[in-house]
Parts: sequence; structure tokens; C-alpha cells
Amino acid sequence: MAKDPNPNPNPNPNPNTPKDPEPTPVPTPTPTPTPTPAPAAAAPDERYRKVTLDEAASTFAYNDTTHNGVTVNRIDFIRNAWTVGRKARGAIAKELTRLTAKKVSYQIVFSATKGQAGGPVAPAPVPAAPAAPNPEAPATPTG
Repeated sequence: MAKDPNPNPNPNPNPNTPKDPEPTPVPTPTPTPTPTPAPAAAAPDERYRKVTLDEAASTFAYNDTTHNGVTVNRIDFIRNAWTVGRKARGAIAKELTRLTAKKVSYQIVFSATKGQAGGPVAPAPVPAAPAAPNPEAPATPTG
């Protein structure tokens, strides 16, 4: 093999340029620890809200005062007021609003009682009075 006539390892043909310096290592950035976000607080389960009964609420839902001071699930209170107390849904919502000091909507009560037998007892239908005779109708002979 032939020797390279140019003893300068610099590929630049200009002899006045300095030789390539040794490459300096590029500092790698140290990863900045990113704080992981705290897990979002789980929303409390609305289905199992608790209600503490007073004497009026005990009578309202259970027709007795033995549940005075007892804490029950809200859905149990709604269903007992619907089936045992035979209360209307709107009245149950108002009673829950009074007990919890927070608005409880009709939709909450409706979803808890939908498809369940209960509710207020409808008054017995009044039988219709016999029809009055029509004065313009011809008299039917009896004979």
C-alpha cells in the first residue's frame, strides 16, 4: 500500500486550521425528579350515605319511635318510608333534606323506590252516581 502523502490527519485542506480537538463528552442532563401527582380522592359513594334519625324521622319512616337516634343508610330510610310509612316521594325528599340539612332531590328518592311496591295508599274510588233520566227521551211504556 502506498503511504498517504499528507501526514496531517485533518481532512481540512487548509494547513492553518488547528487539528480537531478531542471531542468533549456532552454532559447528560440529570433527570429532574417530577413529583407524581397524588391520586385523586375518590368521591364518596352516594349510595351508602348515612342518615341519623330523630323522633320525627323514626315515626315518618317506621311508624314508631324505636329508631330514634339510630344511623341508617339513606336508601334504607327511603325504602322504609316508601313501603312501611307509605309516604309520597316528594315528602320523603323533603324529610331527607330536613335531616341532612342538604338538598336531596326527588330523583334520588325516585331511583331508590322505582319498581318497588309501596307509596301512598290511593283513596278508594267513589262509585259513580246512577245516571239521571234524560227528560227529552221518550217514555217507555210499561205494560
